[in-house]
Amino acid sequence: MSEERDKVKELVARARAGEVDAFEALYRAHQGGIYTFLRGQVRDAEVAADLTQDTFVRAWESLARLREAGAFRGWLYQIARNLVLDEAKSGRVRLEVPASVVSSEENPSVLERATEGDGPEERLASAELKEEVWRALESLPAAQREAVVMHHVEGMGTAEIAKVMGVRPGTVMSRLARAREALREKLGGYVEVSDE
Repeated sequence: MSEERDKVKELVARARAGEVDAFEALYRAHQGGIYTFLRGQVRDAEVAADLTQDTFVRAWESLARLREAGAFRGWLYQIARNLVLDEAKSGRVRLEVPASVVSSEENPSVLERATEGDGPEERLASAELKEEVWRALESLPAAQREAVVMHHVEGMGTAEIAKVMGVRPGTVMSRLARAREALREKLGGYVEVSDE
């Protein structure tokens, strides 16, 4: 993990120095996760793609203001989150998690990776399960849903999520706990919801 963080720090330093190739490497490394996060917030795939591009444009324009190079990923998510909240305030998008969330081929979701190699019957059951999971996520309050997507789909830690959401880590842990309880109730017949 520290090797990856060091590589990001180096790329950020080079991008700050004006190296477009370094920023392109950062883009390639993070665009799939940002798109998945945004797609989890808005129904329209084109809007999510546009917001992904806007996120990186803003990041490039304000890279000099990034305080800690190692916090690049969290900073990107904060930019993406702010953009989607701006879109929601303007009424152009409605925040939600659609039942038919689609991930790019380059960045399949955790749920899609879990079904690779299964036979037709397992894939059908898995497709039904995915739809139920996304429906259950869609029913959560926005703050809980956002925390769940960042933690369980994107693999972000509570401290990093707290920075992105502008709250304390304890608040993130509370939101995750309430979300897990709600998901347990909604998905009890389908899956066991982990407390991790």
